[in-house]
Amino acid sequence: MAPIVIQTENLPPVCSDWLAKQCELHICPVGSLRFQELLPEAEGLAIRTYTQVDKNMLDNAPKLKVVGRAGVGVDNVDLRACKERGVVVVHTPEANTESVVEFVLTTMLAKLRNLHCVSGGLNQKEWDSFRDASMTKKEFSETTLGIIGFGRIGSRLGMMAGQLGFKVLFNDLLNIEETYGCSQVGTEQLLFESDIISIHVDGRHENKRLCNANMFRQMKVNVLFINTARGFVVDAYALTNFLKNSTAASAILDVHDPEPITSDYPLLHLPNATLYPHIACKTTTASINMGWVVKDIYSVLCDEQPAFAVKT
Repeated sequence: MAPIVIQTENLPPVCSDWLAKQCELHICPVGSLRFQELLPEAEGLAIRTYTQVDKNMLDNAPKLKVVGRAGVGVDNVDLRACKERGVVVVHTPEANTESVVEFVLTTMLAKLRNLHCVSGGLNQKEWDSFRDASMTKKEFSETTLGIIGFGRIGSRLGMMAGQLGFKVLFNDLLNIEETYGCSQVGTEQLLFESDIISIHVDGRHENKRLCNANMFRQMKVNVLFINTARGFVVDAYALTNFLKNSTAASAILDVHDPEPITSDYPLLHLPNATLYPHIACKTTTASINMGWVVKDIYSVLCDEQPAFAVKT
């Protein structure tokens, strides 16, 4: 009899179709009646960002063998509870590296070059004014990028930024051997020297509100701050105060706490905060790469070794 697997969020059809040929696949959101009916019999769960796998869910899934997270972070999965119940957690840590790095570079470079588009006919004075308004103060070789967290994404960003001419500093909990021409420094030095700071730490509990008022006080008053890691890494109120007081500074945020953001989100409508709806991973290639977590789900169900099991 084919094992029952529940898919709670959208995956690329090619991935869902593949899993459906191997298992009895049911696609239904958490909270639906169908999900509640199937959960006691399910041996596998295929999830993405917004499904919370907690103790309560696991208590109602006595046959569960594997949780597959289509993505990198597994902070929406209670790893300790899974370990206690013998549930294997798999994910796709390499799936969206290029996508996220491309997003950071694209938005960062667009922000650095103070570009103004022409949308109509202009007289000479207006033409000259547009050109003057587009003056960029620093070229890439004169700009320092600081990266906090030098894992797969942070190190790839550092390597590519270095090739573009940026001076790259990074800070990580580990002593990194392969630096790609980037310099490992202490947190204080990175915050003090960096013109741009990009966050790429993992979702461990210790990183909650890592970027707080004390950290922002140590940054340049005209810093560009970028977060594509986790929403809860940043104290949104502290960042709001910093941006209000340092109007030359700016922020690019793709992840938020909570998601979706609500009308009272403090960073909303700030002129120097650019907010995106968690889209750094949104390329077709990255989506399909993340969706192939279904292969590791099936490997576990077949009592085979998965490629990317989370250490619990």
